Amino acid sequence: MSIPFLKIVAALLLLVVPGYLLLRFDMQLLQRLAKTIVRMAVQMAVVAGVLWALWRFDSPWLCLLWIVVMSVVVAWMLLRRARLPQTLLLPVVGGLLAGVLTVGSYVLLVVLRPEHALSARWMIPVAAVLLAHMLATNVRGVSAYFESLRSDSASYYTQLGNGKSRLTALTPYVRQALRSMVEPAVASLSVMGLFALPMLLSGLLLGGLSPVVASLLFLLLVLAVLASSLVSLVVTLWLSDRFAFNKRGELL
Repeated sequence: MSIPFLKIVAALLLLVVPGYLLLRFDMQLLQRLAKTIVRMAVQMAVVAGVLWALWRFDSPWLCLLWIVVMSVVVAWMLLRRARLPQTLLLPVVGGLLAGVLTVGSYVLLVVLRPEHALSARWMIPVAAVLLAHMLATNVRGVSAYFESLRSDSASYYTQLGNGKSRLTALTPYVRQALRSMVEPAVASLSVMGLFALPMLLSGLLLGGLSPVVASLLFLLLVLAVLASSLVSLVVTLWLSDRFAFNKRGELL
């Protein structure tokens, strides 16, 4: 579907009423909104250019490179939001890649099995959905893990002093991380679709899929998101062990 200039102008007219209201009552908020819209437009232009190149060359290796680069960006954002040191960047990148490559490959090559499954048309959207949701969910899990370790380190050291293994001593903190990640997802899934269509499902419908096929594909992606988030979190915590603890098991 082509989007001519007049349609863009018509879309911008949607900002007239909110712009007038903000100009009348809150000028600072209007300025923030204008900056955000401009920044979003620039970002979308960059994204459109990158996606155009990926679609144009349609190489699995370029798609894999995009996934690696996006995993680094998402890992940096995750650590920044979780207020954790950048020394954990490699473990987080490893966890993200483990989640998106294993679950994404299973979805494309085993479940969906479309023609040209390794093309940009399939690899990029699936990987983007998984990475976006892993950023939102793993922030809670990783933050809960290290915050509980810092606030309740006495229990951890007590178990180590009593001869417990590292895995046994860390199990309560891993459990807390999993709960912090899964419980909000369960709460949102319990009411999803009852009162409003999720944005992803709306996008599938706008893409031309029938309601039944769109709902089944949306359910598949939701399950893939949950699986990739769990895989990513567990791998991240496992890889971060050598960065967060010394050889004696002491938290750095």
